[in-house]
Amino acid sequence: MNKKGMELAITTLILILLGVVILIAVIFALTGGFKRFSGTTDPFTDSAEATAIKQNGLSACQDQSRMIYCCEEYEIDNKPVNCTDTRLELGCTLDCSNFEC
Repeated sequence: MNKKGMELAITTLILILLGVVILIAVIFALTGGFKRFSGTTDPFTDSAEATAIKQNGLSACQDQSRMIYCCEEYEIDNKPVNCTDTRLELGCTLDCSNFEC
């Protein structure tokens, strides 16, 4: 029995399936679908602004400067942030609860 025709059908089927998957990925990318994935990778701490704020917060924590650590406000993506924000992951033990700015 000659199987050359069957191999051509399987190869064609695989190429068609790959083409459909690539087409779906291109449509997904063009409609902004990958923005959802980038939003879940925590871009908050990956920005240069967040790195600078984190360095400032660590410095204030080491110097025990509550005025800077607890009161100083910064801006990341047009949102106010201070050093006590848990997303910065500073791990400082300064207590800001009884400190008035």
